[in-house]
Amino acid sequence: MNIINDIREKQSQLILMINSTFDDIIRNIESIQDDERRNVREYASIYPITNTSGFKGKKPISVTFGNVTKTTPTWKSVVEFILKEVLNDPVMKERISSLCDIVLGRTRKRLSSSDENMRSPLKLDENLFIETHYDTETLMNLLLQILNGISYDYSQIKISIKN
Repeated sequence: MNIINDIREKQSQLILMINSTFDDIIRNIESIQDDERRNVREYASIYPITNTSGFKGKKPISVTFGNVTKTTPTWKSVVEFILKEVLNDPVMKERISSLCDIVLGRTRKRLSSSDENMRSPLKLDENLFIETHYDTETLMNLLLQILNGISYDYSQIKISIKN
């Protein structure tokens, strides 16, 4: 009987030692994850798309569109992602198509059914191109002009930029 009690006591000691070791490992991992979260917060700031003048001279990291977040390393990719998401809605697609060849710049079309006479066209859909040869602020203002022109609610769109 004494041997069985000794075995059970050793078993309890081993279980305590294993649990303690795993608790230490978990605390270390949580500490590392907290440090990573702090670094990410210091590295990026999140803004609504209406902060156009605040984007000037900054690099985008990602766009959050509702529940979808996509890495967007350039402002051109930001505009592309947002407009392509908007185009997924057939009603909005029809409204954007109605703006083609109407939204004009000084010398060239900003939104067109063809890429003819565009310096840096971005194809959004079949027969739908946007001029992207602009600085950050102008490009983002163009995006807002288009979204306002189709009465699109863009309050849920957020952009992460590098600090």
